[in-house]
Amino acid sequence: MTKLTPAEAAAELNRLFAEEVEASIRYLHLVNAVKGLDRVLVEPILREGVRETLEHADVIAKKIRALGHVPKLDIQLSCPPRAVGAREALRIALTFEEAALEAYQDVLRRVEGDVPLEEFIRSQIAVESEHVAELKQLLVE
Repeated sequence: MTKLTPAEAAAELNRLFAEEVEASIRYLHLVNAVKGLDRVLVEPILREGVRETLEHADVIAKKIRALGHVPKLDIQLSCPPRAVGAREALRIALTFEEAALEAYQDVLRRVEGDVPLEEFIRSQIAVESEHVAELKQLLVE
């Protein structure tokens, strides 16, 4: 595969940027949807998810800017107003992390041949894989 143009690479990174920003909003919503004692249990985990996803989005935005582009944010998001328990919140968070992992894996296939971008995406895949594994561990009964 040939190396992507800066515009093509920026387009791929914009998809990841949107994925991470959306996940941060979903995490923030979950922090406030968990009620009662369950909140004490999972709030630190969910708040860490907010922090990490925003950090990932920021790193991706910097990569986009380094390519000479301005990050584009295109998301459609709806978070229902319902309370959830700790286990359900963790299951929902797992879906965010699995979606992010899948998005990075998809982008990796598309950026093949652009070694610096491949390496960046591979490092993000490793991080997302750890997040998925951690949440799955917490959900073991």
